[in-house]
Amino acid sequence: MTDHCTQSPFALAAPDALWRYALAMYADPAIAGACLDLQDRADADVCELLWLGWLDHLGLVTTPGVSEALAPVREHQARQTYPLRARRRALKPLARPGSPLADWRERLKHAELAAEREALAQLQALTRRGEGVRPWRATDDDLYIRLARHMERRFDATFAGPLATLAVGLQATQAPGDVWH
Repeated sequence: MTDHCTQSPFALAAPDALWRYALAMYADPAIAGACLDLQDRADADVCELLWLGWLDHLGLVTTPGVSEALAPVREHQARQTYPLRARRRALKPLARPGSPLADWRERLKHAELAAEREALAQLQALTRRGEGVRPWRATDDDLYIRLARHMERRFDATFAGPLATLAVGLQATQAPGDVWH
């Protein structure tokens, strides 16, 4: 848990609080780079990684049954976000600036972001309902270990660097006035 965490009910109830947090964190190039590296090389879900950082700021951690609580969010990501991302990436080498394909790729990017925003809204709703989360305790592992455990079997030593960058960045980055609360 970090020094700047809060368990404010407002933080959970504020519309788009997790979305605003994710945007603020992702604006940090080190965090964005670590997220993309873990997404591309370890099939990590960036929305879930950022959610874990948000939970840390709120003084919450996941429970052992979190996978069951995450099933609907993961289904949404599998059906909506991931196919949009795959199509957008497939167009990258073909989409010349100003071409119709570049415009189509940009539309796919916006649709992908909308799908991610919905996933974050679902994660915030889970948190608000207390599904798969509980208050942090002094005996809980630090954020790095919690992120690694969340990645389950996808984690290996080659991901230690980006995971450490992400954990440190998520704990250190705090916007004035907690704009995401």
